[in-house]
Amino acid sequence: MKVRILALILAALMIGAALASCNQGEGSGTQDTETGVATEPAEKNEIDEYVDELATRYDTEGKTFTYIGHSVNFPTEEKETGEILSDSLYYRQRDLEEIFGIDWDPVSLDGGPATKDQVINEVTAGGSDYDLACGGMLTCGQALLNAGVIRTVQDLEHVDFDREWWVQSMRDTFSVKGKLYFLFGPIVPYTYLDTHVVLFNKSVTHMFGIDDSELYDAALNGKWTVDMLEEVASDVPQVTNVASGTFRYVHPVGVPFLFAAGQTITKFDEDGVPYVEDALPIELSDLSDRLVSFQGDETQTALLKTDEEASKKYGVERLEDLFLNDHALFYFADTGDVMYMRQQSAEFGILPMPKLNAGQSAYHSYSNPWVGQAVYIPKTVKDLEFVDLMTEAMGALSQKYVKEAYYDRMLRTQAIFDLESQQTLEIVFQSKIYDMSVLYSDGNDNTWGPFLDSLDKALTIDNSTFSSDYKANARVAKMNIKFLVQTIDGDNG
Repeated sequence: MKVRILALILAALMIGAALASCNQGEGSGTQDTETGVATEPAEKNEIDEYVDELATRYDTEGKTFTYIGHSVNFPTEEKETGEILSDSLYYRQRDLEEIFGIDWDPVSLDGGPATKDQVINEVTAGGSDYDLACGGMLTCGQALLNAGVIRTVQDLEHVDFDREWWVQSMRDTFSVKGKLYFLFGPIVPYTYLDTHVVLFNKSVTHMFGIDDSELYDAALNGKWTVDMLEEVASDVPQVTNVASGTFRYVHPVGVPFLFAAGQTITKFDEDGVPYVEDALPIELSDLSDRLVSFQGDETQTALLKTDEEASKKYGVERLEDLFLNDHALFYFADTGDVMYMRQQSAEFGILPMPKLNAGQSAYHSYSNPWVGQAVYIPKTVKDLEFVDLMTEAMGALSQKYVKEAYYDRMLRTQAIFDLESQQTLEIVFQSKIYDMSVLYSDGNDNTWGPFLDSLDKALTIDNSTFSSDYKANARVAKMNIKFLVQTIDGDNG
């Protein structure tokens, strides 16, 4: 089901590129009001000056830069087309070619598995055709690391980790004994699609006398908690007829709640070695009981089913249609869902995932590794300084163009109904977090892997075997972590 939803999201993103003009702030791009064609965003001098300075550090004239990855990372055509997203990637490519005098050589593939296979085959054969690879953490990144075909990035000379175009928490989240292999940020557009939020249907709030402004005020003042979520939801009567009732919640999620509550899955010892607890932490057990009490209650929550089951049980083609048809108050979504849903008729607001309680100091917005992508440097690159420099330049120009297209325009403007949701979305992206569990959970195209899948189930609909499942999956996770650390210890690149 997730594959289909992501495909719909991508289709909706491209459709959204032709939407009518929206009000833009200073420095934003515009659309011609007659043609609807996207125009290039205004210059951002600080980034331009930085990229120009990068170009003086190393002679790149005449070099070829080969970037391999999912087709979403490349323009649909190597020219302006009027599609906001494609044009942003074209502008980035054009500037790299013009400023650095390079020949841009894209290798566009149909997904992470294809990228993974080509990079592993190339590097293990001793080839150096690829300078930079991009792919999903589950479908590409963990396999590249375990195969030993990518190099560390923490000591790169030109990549400046303190710049705004790199996710600041990645060094703490993905380093093993000080070694880091992944780079996250707007250099990959999916960084704006992977973060979990809570959507509320405004027709339903009005129907049951719920004050939208109170929800926004609580979120903006740091008082949006699980207690408040349940209290607000209780204004909607419990469902007695699933075919016609209004649910309090739809699309239950577990792991995002865990992180939002300030919990972590992966911990690190004093040497930077990752580990998981042997036994179930008591606070995790308490959180499980709390969440299952309402997410596992079918009088409150429309449980995740296949499309066929949703049609039979709820009378809709897809589960999300309950929310879109004004038959659910809260929908637990990621920001990719937001872009897709904005193309539908339902009017909704956006909130961060709630804190566990009012005493929690900050929000934590979990970024889903199923969606999230990173960039990787193959071990066999011939000119590391060139690739290092081009990666930093791509990051900077992505902040200028890709962030402008995906975040400032498509997400914050065209996908949002009100100023308050723009403000709450800022909270979400300022509190983005990842977790290394993606690297040792045995995930693939259709699953987070047994460790995360078991956690998610136990935090949503059934925690009857949570303690024993956790212990069994923790043992597997520990073995996978041991293999991961051995791989990294044996890596001299």
